[in-house]
Amino acid sequence: MTHVVAIVPAKDRVDSIADTVTALVELDVIGEVVVVDDGSVDGTGETARKAGARVVTLERNLGKGGAVAAGVAASGAPESYLLLDADLGASASHAKILLQPLVDDQVDMTIGIFPKSGRSRGFGIVKRTAARLLEQATGRRFIEPLSGQRAVSGPLMRSLKLADGFGLEVALTIDAHVAGAQIVEIAAPFSHRPSGRGPRGVAHRARQCRDVVKASAARLGWRSTLEAVVSGLVRNNAK
Repeated sequence: MTHVVAIVPAKDRVDSIADTVTALVELDVIGEVVVVDDGSVDGTGETARKAGARVVTLERNLGKGGAVAAGVAASGAPESYLLLDADLGASASHAKILLQPLVDDQVDMTIGIFPKSGRSRGFGIVKRTAARLLEQATGRRFIEPLSGQRAVSGPLMRSLKLADGFGLEVALTIDAHVAGAQIVEIAAPFSHRPSGRGPRGVAHRARQCRDVVKASAARLGWRSTLEAVVSGLVRNNAK
């Protein structure tokens, strides 16, 4: 069986981390669950440890990209990685769907597609921007360009320099494509806790957009990046 390490970056997710870890620990395809406690102050790390995860504790918040990088550095050299968000809860059990194409040596990276009912309920600007950036970089239109639910081959993952913060996923897709990796999106019945359109949701998306733009600019240049941002804003205003 392929040696798989699941990496779960978590910041103040005591509300969902136990269910997420429990679902992953019970999957026989996963050898170890590593939760990276990204500067939490609510007991996330201890809760994850009690649920069966190995916890890597970061003394200060590094953001999603830094947390995943810390998890990779602490995980040895597994054949495959699963990257999963901490708010999946019991639906994390469906992560095995993402692994099979890697086990069969068909692809190098899979990206999980949420059911329509389980997708974020924001304004769509960041998602459209990310999709446009990936289309420019890869020639493909991705359904879930920002999905944090991924299976990645070990050698590929360890060969890439991960982007900071919420730029992680867009950069991961671009860099994997540049490396010649085979990437597919796979539907999986995940569910999570959408951030919505309230003040916290808007603040989250502002940070996400900032990080996506920075990661893209480092790879595609500022001109292509800004064109994609403007395109996302124009399409949103046209609705």
